[in-house]
Amino acid sequence: MASKLQLYMFVAFWLVLFEKEICEAGTLVELSNGKIEGSVYRTPRKNVEYWAFLGIPYAAPPVGKFRFKPPQPVENWKGVLKASSNRKICYQTGIEHAHSSEDCLYLSVYTPQEPGKEASLPVMLNIHGGTFRRGSATVGYTCPQFVLEQNVVVVTINYRLGPFGFLSTGDSVIPGNMGLKDQQFALKWVQTNIHLFGGDPTKVTVMGQSAGSASVTYQILSPGSAGLFRAAIDQSGSALNTWAHDRQAVDTAYGIAAMIDPKFDRNRTTEELLDFLLGVDGKAIHATGTKYSTFAPVIEIEHDEAFLTKSMYSLVEKGQINKVPYLAGIASEEGIIAASNMKSWRKTAASYDKNLELLVDGDMYIRDDQVLSTVGLEIKKIYTNESLEQELGKFTQYHGDNRYMRAPIRYAELQSIYTDVWFYQFSYVGKMGGNKVKVEGIDGVGHGEDLYYFWAYYGNYSIFPESDMRALDDYVGLLTNFAKYLNPTPEKFRNVIWPKVTKNNFYYLDINKNLTVKENPREFSYKKWVDIYDVYATKPIISF
Repeated sequence: MASKLQLYMFVAFWLVLFEKEICEAGTLVELSNGKIEGSVYRTPRKNVEYWAFLGIPYAAPPVGKFRFKPPQPVENWKGVLKASSNRKICYQTGIEHAHSSEDCLYLSVYTPQEPGKEASLPVMLNIHGGTFRRGSATVGYTCPQFVLEQNVVVVTINYRLGPFGFLSTGDSVIPGNMGLKDQQFALKWVQTNIHLFGGDPTKVTVMGQSAGSASVTYQILSPGSAGLFRAAIDQSGSALNTWAHDRQAVDTAYGIAAMIDPKFDRNRTTEELLDFLLGVDGKAIHATGTKYSTFAPVIEIEHDEAFLTKSMYSLVEKGQINKVPYLAGIASEEGIIAASNMKSWRKTAASYDKNLELLVDGDMYIRDDQVLSTVGLEIKKIYTNESLEQELGKFTQYHGDNRYMRAPIRYAELQSIYTDVWFYQFSYVGKMGGNKVKVEGIDGVGHGEDLYYFWAYYGNYSIFPESDMRALDDYVGLLTNFAKYLNPTPEKFRNVIWPKVTKNNFYYLDINKNLTVKENPREFSYKKWVDIYDVYATKPIISF
């Protein structure tokens, strides 16, 4: 879910990388599929040498008969593959990009250890966010220099997005979840190859932000991902977020076909739908993103290649998961980014005042109009007894809870019954985050803002105050500690020990100018949401 500022920094970083970085002679690595040649760089802050291998194919191009199919092994290549750039990205739904195509299953590896020398470093595999329709593994988006300085190997991946990654016919013809299966395939690639880059395949942590976080928890829930990673980190998302589940997938699939050919209607079988979509150019499918732009994972029917066949909520509630240590968190006011256009935001709040049923998410599956009205009023009372238009800060808090925050808290709470779980709230507001949105009555860190304190988006960090750099060092240090030791504070970190979430105490670490252990994130609203779901949501609950 990249902001305009993130896109700007993406471009700026590429300029900095190629104009100012020190790039030395390449290094060869021989994979089972062929040889690759990377490049050597140094981090600008601490002058740490690292090796980058960009644009490594980890699966065959998912084109032709492989469109809408699980990923297939990549074919061997002859000669040396120059792994010095990763410009190929998957189709970005609703926007055009010069390098986007269906041939996009590539990953990048960054290592502080010279390949070929013995090492067993921990590995962090990052899954990008972007609402399952945008984003990529390109170096500018997730530059890992600060992580590399902590002596950790980093892997970033592309996976299919939009209709190519998440179209589903609700049966075994196009089951869906191709993008999640791509991620799983990349994790398998890491198990086979990461030792060649100094990484230890038994020390893999999978991590992501927003839709990437939802993807991480989907990997925790999928039986097919068992043994592919030993720990997981989520930043502002989970598989329980309502936007992480597609309730309209079949309608969307038929709608895409009808947009390409108006004669194609719902009387056609799903086999005919598949044949039709296999017979058109990928650009035609991509072009439908102007109308069909919402995609997400689905619960598949039982079949041999299924990624997930049961309710996400039920799986984690019953502990039917890959039981790995888990670290997750939220930004302090995730929803504040929605208020960047205050006039439009006030108009949206007014529309909710007129129809409180809009406050009720569709994944509650409430069909009775009277109950919908009752639930809408109960949700509003969590935040205010006044009009939402008058209380824009409260409306913004509702939006943050509803879209981003309550689901990660609930997921962490449920998983903590079965594994070690640590939770945080990133509350530090600084120049580095770049967020200038202010809403009366609230102040805090918006969705995605914390990423600026983890990945290297800027070329010059001398422009930032000491408190910004301390927040960056705290965030990077705690998360990489978890990847190394399966504990973010194996010893005191800035004089703090971060306690785990327990059955009786939901501890979390507030990451601000100081590190402070607190209890019960979103205490003013979270438990009330749990009560509303317990009373009114149709069972079994799917998402939260």
